[in-house]
Amino acid sequence: MALLTIVPPTSEPITLAQMKLFARVDFPDDDTLWPTLMASAREWCEVYCQRRFMLRTMRLLMDFFPGYVDFKLAGQKVSSPFVSGSNAVLVGIRYAIALPYPRVRGVVQFLYQDENGDPQTLIPGGTYILDIESQPARLMPLFGEMWPVARVVANAVQVDYLTGYGGNITIGVTASSAAITGYVFNSSMVGLSLTVPGAGNSEGTAALVTAISAVDDSGNGTMANNAVFTVAGAYAYLGEPIPDLVQIAVMRLSNYYYENRTSSPDKNFLDSVKQQLAPYRDLRL
Repeated sequence: MALLTIVPPTSEPITLAQMKLFARVDFPDDDTLWPTLMASAREWCEVYCQRRFMLRTMRLLMDFFPGYVDFKLAGQKVSSPFVSGSNAVLVGIRYAIALPYPRVRGVVQFLYQDENGDPQTLIPGGTYILDIESQPARLMPLFGEMWPVARVVANAVQVDYLTGYGGNITIGVTASSAAITGYVFNSSMVGLSLTVPGAGNSEGTAALVTAISAVDDSGNGTMANNAVFTVAGAYAYLGEPIPDLVQIAVMRLSNYYYENRTSSPDKNFLDSVKQQLAPYRDLRL
């Protein structure tokens, strides 16, 4: 079993200008150092919260489909693992695939090797249910169904999924058109909010706030609204805003790294950062 990041984040939750303003630094000497500190701080916060704040595509690899016993419900002994439906619930059998690190936005692709070793694709709504309201998100077989038979080999089941709150992407849009250029989207991004600076109703100033309405097989995205003005190479924002408390925690930790480069973080300081992040921690019940 493995969990990989196959498309990493393309931005951080705060900009260099925001960070320097917070740290009260007005000289450029360490401008190349700050991004490393900010990324390290953001990763620390993600690990603590067991979440992913910046959009990325992750890959979950499993040797087989689940059909496991939840011992919190069943205790240490069950009469038989070969049960399904309501009886499975009663004895604690669980068939859901949990996708780590919320907030999951959607599944990019869901593949498995069949008994002959041939790759097969599972379709959301047609062969499985995607529950992104739960945290962690879950993949479940349809009611009354079970997962298909997979070949017994390493990493026979593969789930690629999009997770994170949001992130900056570089795109281009043309006046009176909803087409987006310069970025390869995937179908799991449909419905995400998109903010394009300079493309709104006041040239060069107002942002176009819209959403991704469609993505074709080539990864070309379409907006729900036409752009008012043409913008090339715009630094657009895809997804929902990073929570303010998370941004402040990242800046505090980045600044601490900057001022204490050769010492370990103080426990009291880390505890105060954890208190800020507590509402966003993925606590499993």
